[in-house]
Amino acid sequence: MSLVTRHSSPLSLLRLSIATFLLLLLSPAAPAQPAPYYTPPMKMPLALSANFAELRSNHLHSGVDFRTGGKEGEPVYAVAPGYIGRVVIRPDGYGKALYLWHSNGTMSVYAHLQSFTPEVMSWAKNLQYKRQSFYLDAELDSSTFPVKQGEFIGYSGNSGRSFGPHLHFEIRDRSQQPFNMVQRGIYSIADNTPPTAGSLLVYRFDTVQGVPLSAIDKTLALKQQNRALRVAAGDTVSIGGPAYFALDMRDRMNGSSSTYGVSRCELHLNDALIFSYSMDIFSFDETRYANAMLDFSKKPSNFVRLYVAPGNKLSVYQKVKNCGVVSLKKNEVAKASITLTDDAGNKSVLAFWVKQAAAKRAKKAVSGQNILQWNKSNTYEANGFKLSIPVGVLYENSPLSVHISDAARGSSSVAYNVTQPLTPPHRAVTVSIRASVSEALRSKATIVCMDKNGGKEALGTDYQAPYFTASTRSWGSFFVEIDTVAPQITPVNFVPGSRLGANQIRITFKVKDNLSGLKTYAGYIDGSWALFEYDVKNDYMTYEVDPARVKTGAQHTLTFTATDGVGNKETFLCELYF
Repeated sequence: MSLVTRHSSPLSLLRLSIATFLLLLLSPAAPAQPAPYYTPPMKMPLALSANFAELRSNHLHSGVDFRTGGKEGEPVYAVAPGYIGRVVIRPDGYGKALYLWHSNGTMSVYAHLQSFTPEVMSWAKNLQYKRQSFYLDAELDSSTFPVKQGEFIGYSGNSGRSFGPHLHFEIRDRSQQPFNMVQRGIYSIADNTPPTAGSLLVYRFDTVQGVPLSAIDKTLALKQQNRALRVAAGDTVSIGGPAYFALDMRDRMNGSSSTYGVSRCELHLNDALIFSYSMDIFSFDETRYANAMLDFSKKPSNFVRLYVAPGNKLSVYQKVKNCGVVSLKKNEVAKASITLTDDAGNKSVLAFWVKQAAAKRAKKAVSGQNILQWNKSNTYEANGFKLSIPVGVLYENSPLSVHISDAARGSSSVAYNVTQPLTPPHRAVTVSIRASVSEALRSKATIVCMDKNGGKEALGTDYQAPYFTASTRSWGSFFVEIDTVAPQITPVNFVPGSRLGANQIRITFKVKDNLSGLKTYAGYIDGSWALFEYDVKNDYMTYEVDPARVKTGAQHTLTFTATDGVGNKETFLCELYF
């Protein structure tokens, strides 16, 4: 009912107005919404090219990658008040990175930057010259570079092991553990697209030489209808004994062609939860256990196993029963459902029936195959090749095959092809190869690990007659190769003996090694150490002319030396006017 009737007098209206005014005046004001503790690190709309804890080779992605419009130089700002507690400059990894401590005990990380503020760059450069090293990892106290929330701290870039302009950003808790800032609602990314999966793998367990081993039993194509997934061949999956599943799961976001990791997964059997993980937080000490979640026998290795191997200590698993293994009685049928959830809460559900079929016969080991047990040390020795696998290297029991092939071109031994289909080693294994190398060349010999794509990695190698020995955390083809070729140093943007252009301020070399990789390098101007920035992606070494340290408009002697992993050294010397 209206408080004012049609027959109200002017005096009544006046009294009502006064009463209403006093009521509003004396009523407590609605509480103001508190400002967010964290603000965005950039002022452009936030969009991701990679999300938190994506499964990468040998690690979990420890932050998010914010898009920067395909270009470098986007201003970056402190997300909360605090101070710069660590400055890192390196040719690989995070490249140029800043670490900010905040008053609530957390840390924010800004990586692959193009540059810092002029004050921080000047401070870092002075320290690099003092230490005569491009590589810098320095910790600072709270008085050196305090920052306010929203204060400019640098520019986004593509430095370090980055393959496109973006800002890698992390928030870590008091224990230095990175956590999922999107899943926790600190930042919101537009996304109403549910996760998906293209195939379902079914694994069975076989007993070989008395040891249980898992292997793929079948691959089933999936179809998606809105937010429901189904098995294309029907709604019933037969298993021949204890089994587990894997999905080539992936997520998408609005307006993006990128694919992302699926942050949460649950497997229910007859409505009982038997497996789940949530990519919310993890420790850097455990990040390599990401390999145990993936199936490396499939190409590409983006199949996530809904199974916790006995040697897998990753903490992202929440509730797991019987390692995620489905065990049914003879002729039993059970209802299974797998729910995939992204950081925005979008879900997809794969529902099917699991039926226990006739058990399959145990398999026999094939020729050249050895059975490795995850909770024991394992050794292999034959035909001039030794492999030592300590406890803690394997996540589960696994077959291992070693086959000999002809010597690779330029090698000093036959090649030993080591295959373990499930995962790379979690810790280092020791490889020893017997090879005949003259005493004069033994210091130039290195064991090479060649991957399936032909990529070579020279391993740090020792000689203890008659074996060459090295450590590695990769499987592949191993052989001994002699490296007597020094690194190659090539001018990129100048001609030796010439005069630099009036506006040219950078001197760049391309420095490349044929096998064992750069171990040390140094540049000098007129005999004094000069700061050359190493771009490892392009093999570039760049010096920026510094008038504060070098007289300009004069003739200079430029010297650059590079030494590889087995001691081959090259020196470039020239006169240059700038």
